[in-house]
Amino acid sequence: MNRWTACAAVVAGTALLVLYLTDVVATVPYSVFAVLAGTALVIDGLRKLYRLRRPPKPRDPAG
Repeated sequence: MNRWTACAAVVAGTALLVLYLTDVVATVPYSVFAVLAGTALVIDGLRKLYRLRRPPKPRDPAG
């Protein structure tokens, strides 16, 4: 996964959470989906951005 798709996941998750908080998504099954999917997308995108930001660990040639 590259940086653009990780950023897109964060933006999409934030958009879902904003739609929920502004009561655009008010029907019960969809509001639960918006909160769960939005939170998952934000956390997953941030985790992948953090992983892409760190330098890769050098491999041990003996092991």
